[in-house]
Amino acid sequence: MFETNVFGVIAVTQAMLPLLREAPSARIVNVSSSSGSLTLNSDPANPHRAMFGTYSWSKTALNAITVALASDLESAGIKVNAACPGFTSTNLNNFEGIRTVEQAAREPVRLALLGPDGPTGTFSKPIRRLCP
Repeated sequence: MFETNVFGVIAVTQAMLPLLREAPSARIVNVSSSSGSLTLNSDPANPHRAMFGTYSWSKTALNAITVALASDLESAGIKVNAACPGFTSTNLNNFEGIRTVEQAAREPVRLALLGPDGPTGTFSKPIRRLCP
């Protein structure tokens, strides 16, 4: 989990930074999960709290990386945000998710197309409670 969700993200970002620095509207969008939220997982009423394991820890680390990169790259005009695609039907969950891949892609694509006044260092998720 950490190889993919943390170390892989760092390696790809570092490899792409020279190109991103030359792009007129560079954006980095990390695919995260609400399961990595320390706030949500600190709440005893959170029904998903019992699932706070390795996957969640890796997403917590990814969220921290998102904030750190956003801070580091802000002066370069590179916006860095994270998005939770929601409970998407993929092989990760044995295709039990309730969102299609197309629905899940909407928020990451929106963040990738942000204008110059758009936010950086944010975490967003679907409006309906589809992201555990």
